[in-house]
Amino acid sequence: LAFALLDNGFFIDFCNALCSSYSVPDRSSFVTSRLAIETTYAMEQLQAMVQSFIHLTLSFDGWSSRRKDEIYTTHVTTSACLSYLVAGIILTGISATGDKICEELTKVRYSILLEYTAVRFSMVVSDTTGNVKKCRALICTKWPWILNCPDPCHQLNLLAKEIMVGSKEFPKIKGFTEPMKFVSLITTFFSHSNDSTIYLRDELKTEEDRRSLVAFGETRFSTFANQARSVSRCFNAIQSLFERGQVKFDTKAVSSCHPATANFT
Repeated sequence: LAFALLDNGFFIDFCNALCSSYSVPDRSSFVTSRLAIETTYAMEQLQAMVQSFIHLTLSFDGWSSRRKDEIYTTHVTTSACLSYLVAGIILTGISATGDKICEELTKVRYSILLEYTAVRFSMVVSDTTGNVKKCRALICTKWPWILNCPDPCHQLNLLAKEIMVGSKEFPKIKGFTEPMKFVSLITTFFSHSNDSTIYLRDELKTEEDRRSLVAFGETRFSTFANQARSVSRCFNAIQSLFERGQVKFDTKAVSSCHPATANFT
């Protein structure tokens, strides 16, 4: 049964009718206690499972919640590429230095990560910000057989960023600039036009592949490839809508992009 039932008036009355001496527990206290029990059980099971593997990879990444809580999620990945979330380290109001992150990772309550199973780890991975780089270095100093590895996905996105938008050292590549601008304007136009999006969705119902346009992932620059493929995939449907006059690329940004957008050919 859903926990929300504990606050449901009908459910409370129903239980009272069955047994007037029974008091439905408070939802908050009930859920808190049960989650604590289940969390402990899950971590025990996960620790037992992790201890049956070798060549594990430890990875962690920081992010901020809407309440501006500083949280570092920590994962363990097996050699079979199965990843498990094993900890959420909250550092709200605390300076998230490399030393502090390393200290939290090696505390007893996170012993599943390193303190008792370090011999089973072969690699530690994170992005390339200064504090987590230092944390990786500290881990590899304490357990020197663990390889220190920058996150390859993050590095790939940084490479894609330099290719697509350039950097101080390398300018934009002209061969990429025009197609990127065209693709971005098309997807931006549809994201800002509800009518056009509905027309496109209905038009795609007649296509074998009904997937619509895909937006560019913020900071995930390599996702531009998915965005470009989605425009190519939807091109025939968009062109049909344009020719029937259901979609008009009449915004200033789109029409001034390139003569091709005016005729969409």
